[in-house]
Amino acid sequence: MPVDGMVKSGFEPVRKAFEENFSRRNEVGAACAAVVDNELVVDLWGGEADPATNRAWESDTIVNVFSTTKGVASMAVLHAGSVGLFSFDDPVAEHWPEFAAGGKENVTVRQLLAHQAGLSAIDQKIDMAALADPDKMAVALAAQVPAWEPGTRHGYHGISLGWYESELIRRTDPQGRTIGQYFRDNIAEPLGLDFWIGLPDSVPEHRIARVQADWYRVKMVANISKMPKDFVKGFLNPRSLTARTFGNPAALGKPARHTRDAAAGVACGQRARNRTCDCHGLWRVRCGWCSFGDHPRGDERSVPRRRRAHRRPSRSRVVRQHSLL
Repeated sequence: MPVDGMVKSGFEPVRKAFEENFSRRNEVGAACAAVVDNELVVDLWGGEADPATNRAWESDTIVNVFSTTKGVASMAVLHAGSVGLFSFDDPVAEHWPEFAAGGKENVTVRQLLAHQAGLSAIDQKIDMAALADPDKMAVALAAQVPAWEPGTRHGYHGISLGWYESELIRRTDPQGRTIGQYFRDNIAEPLGLDFWIGLPDSVPEHRIARVQADWYRVKMVANISKMPKDFVKGFLNPRSLTARTFGNPAALGKPARHTRDAAAGVACGQRARNRTCDCHGLWRVRCGWCSFGDHPRGDERSVPRRRRAHRRPSRSRVVRQHSLL
């Protein structure tokens, strides 16, 4: 399988390992970039973006990057906090009164973002249509009862976190933007990134890679011995917190969720996943964020400060919060 791109002198082993992904590990299509001291030292791509049509993976091919986006979404949340939309020690219910239901009245923004709120599962059944409706999602999220006493334990909010982050921003942003639009306006566009939380129709089809998931359930069973035993047991028990966390909505377990239709269908930015970018967009957002210092400069006039007094997070608090996400 041909591989295009470049590596700087001294990084040839990276190219070799990337090529072996295709020759030895059945990779279909991929891209890899690495930056050292603000210099791009690895920029590789190869394989096929769509094996059904033999469409090649190009330098600007974009693909669903799943939970890689949790760090990127945290940038949007940190930006919102840094311009005064909320403090990380505020109770979430202060900005979203309905959130207080089910014993969550004292859950802080910090606890929610740090996966300590006990809200990894959503018990109210939701479908793909609900994912594209922020108001419906807000009702389901607010009604959830914590799986443990908030602040006492930590549990990965693998799917739910993005929805909670989006509703927090939507409730505090004077323009009522979801996290996808907020990220686009204040981080992606100022940095010139091809990175979307919810893929717009303006992105042409030929740039989109198709994630391959044929026989994925069979392959999972065939490799079940390679997975942590407790994790497997949790998935097999529909009442377990693991199964509840990753099993609702059921459509998330279907390969179709990786297509343009699925990504565009949640363009409101509500999903914790379905973030789409090219390889360059991913490293540029990381480098751009660091070079901007405290937070991206963006158009802060679009995010006026809250009218009531608030406590602005210090730089140390912002950095610590970023490290938790």
